Amino acid sequence: MTAAQSLSLILLVLVLVLAIWRRMNIGVLALAAALPVLAVSGLDPKTMYGTFPGDIFVLIAGVSLMFAHLERSGALALFVDKVYAAVGDRHGLLPWAGFLIGAALSTAGAFSTAPIAFLVPIIAHVGVRSRPTFLLCELAVIIGANSAGLSPLNPTGAVVRSAATKLGVTYSGWGLWAVSMVVAVVVVALLQAFTAMARRRGRPFEATPAPAAAEHHDTGVNPWYAGCSGIALLAFLLLVVLAKTDVGVTSMCLAALLQIAFRPGERALLSRIPWQSILLLCGLLTYLGLMQKIGTMDSIAHILRHLGTGALLILVIAYLTALLCNIESSTLGVLGLIMPIAFGTYGHTGIAFWVAAAVAVPAALMVMNPIHVAGTLIIGNSAIQDQDRLFRWLLTLAGCLALVTPGLLALVPIVLE
Repeated sequence: MTAAQSLSLILLVLVLVLAIWRRMNIGVLALAAALPVLAVSGLDPKTMYGTFPGDIFVLIAGVSLMFAHLERSGALALFVDKVYAAVGDRHGLLPWAGFLIGAALSTAGAFSTAPIAFLVPIIAHVGVRSRPTFLLCELAVIIGANSAGLSPLNPTGAVVRSAATKLGVTYSGWGLWAVSMVVAVVVVALLQAFTAMARRRGRPFEATPAPAAAEHHDTGVNPWYAGCSGIALLAFLLLVVLAKTDVGVTSMCLAALLQIAFRPGERALLSRIPWQSILLLCGLLTYLGLMQKIGTMDSIAHILRHLGTGALLILVIAYLTALLCNIESSTLGVLGLIMPIAFGTYGHTGIAFWVAAAVAVPAALMVMNPIHVAGTLIIGNSAIQDQDRLFRWLLTLAGCLALVTPGLLALVPIVLE
């Protein structure tokens, strides 16, 4: 490695350490780290800015705005209420209702944090009338929403695709989503079986929703606005899936049309865009683009290939990703960091798809960790007397999934290699 390449790698490790230790935004730290790398490498800053992921920026902002219209118009709340009304008191189906709603919204393109933040309080309200299923319902909705984030229409799926495209790697985006959803269904089914078994043994794996969850305030529904928002979502899916239009530009266009037609408060809509996540991802990917331009990523891939592409290396990459997802709250940022390494090492082998699955699918399951937004929301919507115990449960559950799922999924590329 050259001096500039070594420096860029050292600073990347330092960025990760500071982000975890000081709880700072990785994007800010990565862009700050770019200055000494540019100085040592002599690279023109314009070349670095050419790697800025403008497509992902527009995708996250556009899709977030479109789903903000769905929420603002009342269409989303109306849809959720209809689903839970259809399920009624069939408690065994309640977790799956939330799972399907969260998965459907993320599959359609919603940044996973948005449906989770919207649905977790609603699930808490439902949990008031079905207390034994409250915790399982919350876990099901966040697992469904985050696992479906590997959809090609979702920002998380776009990050994986972007890493593959830059390295000339092809894989099935919908296939990766399908594997993620199968694993998510298995995990929720096992949690449901475990919950039932624990209840029969008199040691229920349960929590109580916070008293405030009993207060369910219906937001008003504007029928025309709600109807047009629903039509816009349908048009988005048809244009992107069938006509192959760009996800970000399509969603931004439809969001703008809804804004022109119904004039909701623009400030409220813009606040629904996850600016912190955009800064994190765009800053990190720009720095990784800089590393690519000066040859660091090629050097890393060469070193890894020299060490071998065997079972041990697959396990290391898969478990490293799960570990980072447990100690760094952004799944999106971790995948943005690891996927270029995974594709750089295995992208042109016959097991590239299954290596991607072994890395990305377990990462999506770490979302219930209590240091993540989703885990924090679950604890915040539970009764105070349960919160300490719930924190330990969620931490243990995330740890168990981090130990088991990467190893199981890594078996497939190891066997096929």
